[in-house]
Amino acid sequence: MEPQAVLEMEFADSEISQIQWHGDDLHVVFSAVSATRHALGEAPVSGFLQGVVLVLQRCVPVHGVDLLGRIRSGSLRVQGQPPQIRIFVPSRWDLPLDLELEPAQSSIVLLQAQALECRLQAGGVFRESLFC
Repeated sequence: MEPQAVLEMEFADSEISQIQWHGDDLHVVFSAVSATRHALGEAPVSGFLQGVVLVLQRCVPVHGVDLLGRIRSGSLRVQGQPPQIRIFVPSRWDLPLDLELEPAQSSIVLLQAQALECRLQAGGVFRESLFC
């Protein structure tokens, strides 16, 4: 039996494939995110996670912003907490928050929302990095 694993994503060096509005909610779909797999009794494993979606609930609309492509850096600031550059997949926050993303080809984009859900789509998969 394989040990239970915890997945943690990082905003830097991740890549956004789509952004979609569903009412007041913004869905940010990643083609891949930088990730670390943590399993009990094993060393952390670096790699990439495919199938991650961030749902920013009751998000302040952003017009004319191109978030597609590689993200140079990013952080999540949840009310009353220090900025986080890594978050667990899956995870959820039900407090006002700011998500700051810096696309590789443009300036920093600030998204404000009342809640955030980070989830792994069906078929999402972790792949170990073979980068030496």
